[in-house]
Parts: sequence; C-alpha cells; structure tokens
Amino acid sequence: MPKYAFSYDKKGPCHCWKPETKKEKQVADEAIKELNEALEPIMKEQWELTSGLRRLALRNKPGRKPVWNFTKENGKLVREGKGGIDWWRYQQTILIPKLLPFAVECIKERTNTVVQEDKAPAHAHYAQQKVYNAWKVQRLLWCLNSPDLNAIEAAWPWMKRYTTKKGALKSKSEAIHKWEAAWEELPQRKIQEWIERITCTHQKNH
Repeated sequence: MPKYAFSYDKKGPCHCWKPETKKEKQVADEAIKELNEALEPIMKEQWELTSGLRRLALRNKPGRKPVWNFTKENGKLVREGKGGIDWWRYQQTILIPKLLPFAVECIKERTNTVVQEDKAPAHAHYAQQKVYNAWKVQRLLWCLNSPDLNAIEAAWPWMKRYTTKKGALKSKSEAIHKWEAAWEELPQRKIQEWIERITCTHQKNH
C-alpha cells in the first residue's frame, strides 16, 4: 500500500511499504524503551496530580488508594498488533523523514499550510501530535464520515488505472516500480483539479 502527499503547487513524497525486518523491530523496541524511561516520571507526576484531585473530590467516600502503574492508559508508548503499519512505523518512516519536511517546504510558499490526514490509528496516535508540535506544523481537524472532502481519495483510482493499464501487477517488486512511476507521471494539473473539486463540493453542501 503506497503513501503519498501533495499540495496544490507540488507533489510530495511517495512511499511504498515493505514488511518490517527483524532488525528494524529490535531497533524500534530499544528506541521506545528509552522514550518510555524518559516519559514515565512525567506521566507519573501528571497522574499523581489528577488522582490527588480526584481523591479530594471523593474524600468522604471509602475506597483503596490509587496505585501507579505505567500502562498504555497512563501514557506508556506501546506497539500493538502483529505487523502492519502502526504509529511507530508511520512516525519513523513517513511522518518525520518525508511528510513533515514536505509540509515545511510548503509553508515557505504558503504560510497557512496545514496537513490533512484521516483518522487511521497510525495517524491519530497521541504521540504524533507531539511530533507535529516539535516541527511547528498544523494538522487539519478531520471531518468524520467525509472521505469526499479529502482530495487524496481521488488519486487512488487514477493511480490504479495507470499501474494496471497493461494488465494486473504480478509481483510486489513490479507493483512498487509501477506505483513509483505512476506518481512521477501524475500531472500536477490533475491534482489541482481534485483540490478544486473539493471546494465545489464544500460550497454545494453549504
């Protein structure tokens, strides 16, 4: 499944996902462990403050004193699921090295640039907002149930037609080659038409 980004003025990066290697998983585990070691005292302090206020509000009620556990619910960074594209792979492979540098380039020409993503779990994970803040890049609040208001959706049919015009793709390597070639050939004017169509759709619905 490829990932790509564009603006009205230019095409951004295109990335075709490959399976995560054993070495990459090991590196990720070590990096997340270090992040959690730095994060735990911060999250514990926040937890003590909120749980203390909660105890004050319930001081007349019996109950056991809360005990700190550094879990996902209390802010621990955790990778879940088996394979696939989780928040960590998206952050380290797309967001930091590709998408945000492209957004910064767009901001130089259009200072009001914002990044639009859907609410896929890899995008919506709370750790991603910290990265956006560090890069000083704004995200557009996603409109639920509104895929027609995302211009990127129109790119999928075009890319699929282009990559399969000589028949179905027969291997992963061929698919990657064809998708990357299609991205290079995609006219910027076609992208502009998709974006302009969003404006028409918005005006029609309001």
